[in-house]
Amino acid sequence: MSEYPEHDKLTAIQAQSQKIGEFLEWLQCDKHVRLLGEYGSKTTEEGEPVYVPIRQSKQQLLAEFFEIDLAKLEEEKRQMLAKCRAMHSDGD
Repeated sequence: MSEYPEHDKLTAIQAQSQKIGEFLEWLQCDKHVRLLGEYGSKTTEEGEPVYVPIRQSKQQLLAEFFEIDLAKLEEEKRQMLAKCRAMHSDGD
């Protein structure tokens, strides 16, 4: 494993995650199916639970499913960028 473990995990699941994301997009755009919701605590007058949108994006849900910490991933990106900048400034 490299010094960027979250990126390693992301690379390992990238194709699978991409396919799931494309499937969710296909459902939403082509089939007009919305899956990004849950039954909340409110009910209708008939006592049926109300389906409400969730606050997580598809990206957040996929990261959670594949156990990728998005905050750590962002920190690794910042580390990579800092390392690149340091390498380029040393050559000036």
